[in-house]
Amino acid sequence: MKHKIYILFLILSVSISAQNTSFFKSIESDFFIGKNIEHDKSLHNAIQGNSYGFMFLFNTKNNQKSKFNRLYNYPEKGFSLLYLNYNSSILGEAIGGYRHYTYHLSSKHKNLKLSTGFGLGYANHPYNAISNNQNFALGSHLLVSAFLKLNYFNYFLNKNLTVSSGVSLVHFSNIAFKNPNLGINTVSLHLGIKYQNSNSTEKPSEKHVLTSKNSSKWNYNILVRTGYNESLVIDSGLFPFYTFTFYGSKFLNQYSTFTIGTDFFNSRFLKEYIKNEAISTGKNYDANDYNRIGVFVGHELTQNHFAFVTQIGYYAYYPFSYVSRIYERFGFKYKLGNHWFSEITLKVNLFRAEGLEIGLGYKF
Repeated sequence: MKHKIYILFLILSVSISAQNTSFFKSIESDFFIGKNIEHDKSLHNAIQGNSYGFMFLFNTKNNQKSKFNRLYNYPEKGFSLLYLNYNSSILGEAIGGYRHYTYHLSSKHKNLKLSTGFGLGYANHPYNAISNNQNFALGSHLLVSAFLKLNYFNYFLNKNLTVSSGVSLVHFSNIAFKNPNLGINTVSLHLGIKYQNSNSTEKPSEKHVLTSKNSSKWNYNILVRTGYNESLVIDSGLFPFYTFTFYGSKFLNQYSTFTIGTDFFNSRFLKEYIKNEAISTGKNYDANDYNRIGVFVGHELTQNHFAFVTQIGYYAYYPFSYVSRIYERFGFKYKLGNHWFSEITLKVNLFRAEGLEIGLGYKF
């Protein structure tokens, strides 16, 4: 599989470079070698060696004088493809396709760039009860994936070609649609070459001053989230969950909003999990006491009508222990109007994904 993908990347690179149009700003091709993180002892047998692979990034022009571009120093945006060989007979290989942004982190150190991507993935050797029962990381062929790639060193060969290097983090999991699903994280060193289109104009040289108007005002929000997920018990089935959230939000500046609030979790999978635990252990657990209540603090990073949501929470009401009492949430918020908004977020208990949440909210 890797040879076919690599040939495809080369064909795309040569084809786009030969056209030399003004449609794209740059293309990058990176080779990386890294280490898979053993965040759970169940992954010990699956992690057998250093992983390796390559990534291809296609960046489009972004010279529009919008508020978003001014705030974030005209980030590059585009699409990317990744091939990852886990160098393991249990984990196999994975590919991913992403929508990414590349942010210029410092005006003084122009080489310092951070690329973030989110998309879908495919694993060729997921868990199978008969043929691959040690792959507790990836429970299905179809996955979601995300990456962070930090570039620091650049060596300019000429005005169009640049050699770059840095570190990256790649994540694959299926967000608990099918267990086992510990997920797998890979930390790597990468070395790549970048072709800069000579017809692509530079971003406008202008500065934007942050303001903090209305920073003392609090807004209050209600939000309902839902989705389907499966418990830790393999093949225990998908069940719906519902999360009701109330939180306060405080505008800090055009970049940032601070949030603090509480979640009420009604998770049917947990009820079934408690039943299974009662049968397997012979203990008298109350399966009807499966609701949880959490408190959280968070941050929203604004990008036009979108915001990147990060939260960390703690279950204040936690009648039955499940994975971890600490939980995190990552995802995206989209402004539908002055009051209504939607969200798609990933809820995680430490390193283990619990579910993909789709929500609708109202701001007072």
